[in-house]
Amino acid sequence: MTLIAALSLAAAVFSAVAAVAAYAATRRTKRLIRYLELAVAELRDKAIPLVGDARATLADAGTELDKLERLIDSTEAAASMMGRTSRFALAAMTSPLVRVKALSAGSRRAVSVFRTSRKGEA
Repeated sequence: MTLIAALSLAAAVFSAVAAVAAYAATRRTKRLIRYLELAVAELRDKAIPLVGDARATLADAGTELDKLERLIDSTEAAASMMGRTSRFALAAMTSPLVRVKALSAGSRRAVSVFRTSRKGEA
């Protein structure tokens, strides 16, 4: 066997081994691609309903937040109205009560002075 024939035989064997390795790698790659396609399909089948549920939940939460905001606004308005009402009631009642208290104190003083002056006459 000549050197050229030996090198040709070695190149042929190396090419055959490389072809077998490439074929094995291609099969593994195809199997991996099939597995990944199935995983992606399963993920899509599970994720799409979850995204829909999340979207519905967020819409419900938005609606509830709008209701809560209206409730807070109503509560603030009621608290403001109660504050104004109590200030009005205080202003409306204070002046007459002070006058009644002053009249009562003045009357007691007048009665006291009147009694003292009658005892002095008797």
